[in-house]
Amino acid sequence: MKIALVILLFCLIIVFIQDWKYRKIHLVLPLAIFTACFFLLPVENYAFGEIVLFNTVFFLITLGILTLYMSLKSKKFLNPFQHYFGLGDLLFYIAVTPLFLLKNYILFFILSLLFAILMQFVLKKFIKEETVPLAGFSALFLFVILLKDYFIPFQKITLL
Repeated sequence: MKIALVILLFCLIIVFIQDWKYRKIHLVLPLAIFTACFFLLPVENYAFGEIVLFNTVFFLITLGILTLYMSLKSKKFLNPFQHYFGLGDLLFYIAVTPLFLLKNYILFFILSLLFAILMQFVLKKFIKEETVPLAGFSALFLFVILLKDYFIPFQKITLL
């Protein structure tokens, strides 16, 4: 279990660094994060599948509503991956779905978006690009949450 946690934390740091530096993450990282979650969590296989399914459906509905809203606003279909959201962001948010029950995943999703906005404003002087490294900031936020949940188990957010 500790090896899977170390791998997960290491992958989150790499996601942060890659997204910050290149505004891209390697495809292997979300796969490694998802796999580490599978070995890390003490849930039965059927519960793991249900957790992933519910959280993924929530995320895809949210992304669909964002796409619909932006498309209606501009009066033409806008591909969210070209205008608002990166493929790495999508893969990251799906990769971390096993870590949370649905209500906690919604909480993590909202708080990670707020954290990314806050970090963007705080680091505005150091960021040369207009885009927000959402997966990177979310990975950094999750890194802190995982450490908190592991060392201070009071009011856990994740399933660790």
